[in-house]
Amino acid sequence: MEAAIDHSVPLPAITASLFARFSSRQDDSPQMKMIAALRSQFGGHAVEKK
Repeated sequence: MEAAIDHSVPLPAITASLFARFSSRQDDSPQMKMIAALRSQFGGHAVEKK
């Protein structure tokens, strides 16, 4: 990502996935709560709390 910035090349997919990973590390991330709710709604596995 740093090389892309240095060469002015956009990498929206990689950048978005990196920020999603940072967000998923948070314990009470609103985004991850939404994903867990959708996963449960569409037949995914249950979310386990530590």
